[in-house]
Amino acid sequence: MHEVGLADGILDSVQRRAGDRPVARVRVRIGALHRASPGPMEQAFEMVAIGTVAEGASLELVVLPVISTCRSCAGTVSGEETALTCPRCGKGDLDHAGGDELILESIEYRAPATTTASAAAG
Repeated sequence: MHEVGLADGILDSVQRRAGDRPVARVRVRIGALHRASPGPMEQAFEMVAIGTVAEGASLELVVLPVISTCRSCAGTVSGEETALTCPRCGKGDLDHAGGDELILESIEYRAPATTTASAAAG
């Protein structure tokens, strides 16, 4: 279950940036080659976040494809795998880009809990 390792790395980055601020939502751009499915990743993040500022925070994944470009005809194909042959000309001389990213895109914080003296006194 490699999702736990990925979630733990994401949590480390979140904690460094959040400090003591409680986190509501985390958005991550992740390459398709990581083979990270949203459901298992959300469960892994929920598990590793217990007892941290991110406890109860939701995890949103944006899965980025692998882009394969043919050196012969410049045809491109994108998907979850590196292409072995060009879909346009059938040759196997391809360059591959992307699919291995892991980028913490954004952190949304919860509003701080407010207490008032008048509410406590009243």
